[in-house]
Amino acid sequence: MARNASDIYDDLKALANELEDLAETGRITMSTDSWNKEYPETKQAVSQALAALQVAINATCWMETLPSPDPRRP
Repeated sequence: MARNASDIYDDLKALANELEDLAETGRITMSTDSWNKEYPETKQAVSQALAALQVAINATCWMETLPSPDPRRP
């Protein structure tokens, strides 16, 4: 199944909404093992993840998908 840029844009918006919902209900926690040195605080990690998703959302908002040059692919 071929996807287009607007599908990815919609997916990114949905992911951001899901992450916000999980955070608002307190269902996200950060790993406390010795490997997680960059994101020990949940609120900060969620904020950074949402900011990154927003950058992707803003960029994909302007993308368009060209038709495939291969007639066998939609």
